[in-house]
Amino acid sequence: MKLRAFVMIGGMLLAGTITAQTLTEVINEFNTGVEKVNNQEYEVSIEHFNQVISLAAKVGAEANDMKEKAQQQIPAAYYRQANVFMKRKQYDNAIPYLEKTIEFATLYNNNEEINKKAAGYLPQLYVAEGIRASQNQSLDEAIAYFDKSLLLDETNYKAHQGKAMVFLSQDEAEMMLESFAKAKEGAMAKNDTKTIDNINEAINSYYNKFIVEEMANVDPEENDFSYVVEACEKALAANPDNPRALYHLAIVANKGGEYDKAIENAEKALANETEPVWISAINFELGSAFQNSDDYTRACEVLKKVTEEPFLTRAEQKMGTVCN
Repeated sequence: MKLRAFVMIGGMLLAGTITAQTLTEVINEFNTGVEKVNNQEYEVSIEHFNQVISLAAKVGAEANDMKEKAQQQIPAAYYRQANVFMKRKQYDNAIPYLEKTIEFATLYNNNEEINKKAAGYLPQLYVAEGIRASQNQSLDEAIAYFDKSLLLDETNYKAHQGKAMVFLSQDEAEMMLESFAKAKEGAMAKNDTKTIDNINEAINSYYNKFIVEEMANVDPEENDFSYVVEACEKALAANPDNPRALYHLAIVANKGGEYDKAIENAEKALANETEPVWISAINFELGSAFQNSDDYTRACEVLKKVTEEPFLTRAEQKMGTVCN
C-alpha cells in the first residue's frame, strides 16, 4: 500500500524563518522516506526516517509530530524488507530485519501488530537456519539458532528436536534425551505423530548401533551376553518400544533357555517393527521360542510368517519338524 507524503501547511511558517526552514527540511526528508517506501527501497527509506529523527531533535517540540511519524515508519520498513527476503526464501537475510522490526517497535512502543508478526516468524526461521547450520556441521551456530528460537518461544518443540539432533551427533546422550523429551512433549500437545515417530527413530538408531556392536563382540565360546543386555536396557530406557532392542533380548533369552521371556520380548518387538526383514527376524526368533517350549502349533503358525532371507530358509527347515 502506498504511503502519503506529509504536506506542510502555511500555518507552520508562523514560527519564524529559521525554524520554518529547518522544519521544511524535516518534512522534505520525511517525504523522501515515503517515496523510497513506495518504490520498495526500504533500507534507503530507513536512512531518511532516521535523518528525520535527527533533524527533528534540532528543531525541537515543533517537529515532534514528524519525529513520531518517522518512528512509526522505521519498524514497518524493516518488516517490509524482511518480507521481501522471506518471499525469496532467503531466511538468513530476513532474520536481521525481523530482529530490527522487534527492536525498534519495542524501542518506539509502536507497530504492535507488526511486532507480533515478526516475533511469530522469527522462531520458525531460527529453526530453519539451525537445521541448515547443523547440516553444514556448524554445530555451535546451530545450537545458537535453536536457543534463540526458544528464547522467543519456549514451546517450539522443533527447536528442542533440532538441539537433540546436534547432541546426538556429538554423542551427548544425556542432553540429547533431555531435548528429545521436551520435543516429544510439545509434539504430543500438537498431536504431531510424525515428529514423535521421527524422534523415536532417531533415538532407536542411536542406541541400536551399540547393541549391534556388542552382539558382534560376543565370544561364541563364552556366550556372555551381559553387555548386549546392558546395551538393550539403555535403549529401552530411552524408548521402551524399541523393537530392535526387544528383538535382541529375545535372542539372548532363547540362548539362555528363558523361552517365556523370549516370547514376551519378541511379541513386543513385533508390535512396533515395520520393516519386513526385521519382522521376519523377530518371527523366526518367536517361532524358535515356541518350538523350544514344545508349543509346536504356535511355532508353526509363526514360522509361516517368515518371508525374508536369510530367515526364510532357516524357518522352512524348522517347519519340517514343527508343522508335521
